[in-house]
Amino acid sequence: MPENNQSLEIRSNEMEEVVGNIPTWIIRWGITVLFAVAVLGLLIANMVRYPDMLQATVLMQSENQPGKVTIRRTDENANFKFNYLVKNGDQVVPGDTLLTRYDPKTAQSYYTITPMEGKIYITKGIDQKNTLDEIIWVVPKSSRAEIKVKYNSKRAGNVKVGQSVRIELSDFPSNEYGFLEGTIASILPVQMDGEHLAYVELNQKKIITSEQKEIPILPVMEGSAEIVLSDRSIFQRIFGSMFN
Repeated sequence: MPENNQSLEIRSNEMEEVVGNIPTWIIRWGITVLFAVAVLGLLIANMVRYPDMLQATVLMQSENQPGKVTIRRTDENANFKFNYLVKNGDQVVPGDTLLTRYDPKTAQSYYTITPMEGKIYITKGIDQKNTLDEIIWVVPKSSRAEIKVKYNSKRAGNVKVGQSVRIELSDFPSNEYGFLEGTIASILPVQMDGEHLAYVELNQKKIITSEQKEIPILPVMEGSAEIVLSDRSIFQRIFGSMFN
């Protein structure tokens, strides 16, 4: 028994020597790998952008808004005779007569003349109650549009001229058409209806999306927008305060 105990003690000591004496190259290799992983992690954190965004709503209006003439079929106008001189799809120029209204009681004719150039659209019915009323629209072509973004007071002070804006229009889904890119051109110093207002200029003269698709300029288009308050990397977000 004593010999067996002695043998176990010798083997135990040998195992302790093997475990305790870790080769130096393994330690160095382990430190090198850990250091490389840390450096790689910092490089990736510095490359990956994590912008600070502010949500907003957007309203895009063409520079030339449509004009309209409403013909109401009321009792007061029952005796009038209307004569349309235009139809859907016609092109008109300033000075063209759209319709005449003849009043038999005083034997007089009244003329409605357009002050603008555009394409004619005639719609019937203003709403569910006024189904007989008609509207003559004169829709002009526009090459420019005014873009306004509205946002609430939270973090509104961080919005600055020159910041990037990404716009998605409701009429043209971003998953199909992409989004528009622009910059904050000016900021209105007063609130409107409890919201802040800023004007945006697109990065291109034409309305071309990130998918290289040109969008026609409609009279009014609405959608959502994201204002890039700061475009910092993950590294800058974590360690920015330390370096500042």
